[in-house]
Amino acid sequence: MESGTDLITRMNKCYTKMSKGQKKLATYISSNYDTAVFMTAAKLGGIVGVSESTTVRFATLLGYSGFPEFHKALENVVKEKLHSVQRIEISASKMT
Repeated sequence: MESGTDLITRMNKCYTKMSKGQKKLATYISSNYDTAVFMTAAKLGGIVGVSESTTVRFATLLGYSGFPEFHKALENVVKEKLHSVQRIEISASKMT
């Protein structure tokens, strides 16, 4: 299973090759991964202002076989961020 940081790394490496619409997707996902994870390709594209096919091409540009595989990687980003927040909360509660 791929870690969530792999998705972020892929987006950063491919950013210069992206179309204007794909850059919008990358920017939106980086800032809103916690809501993007619940969206379909069509919904994500609609929010950002690009077509569903641009969203799918974005996933393939990053090296995924399609949007479902990309979506799994996005789920891993959310899981990793959640685990980090939980660890911080536990540490903070032990300090008080």
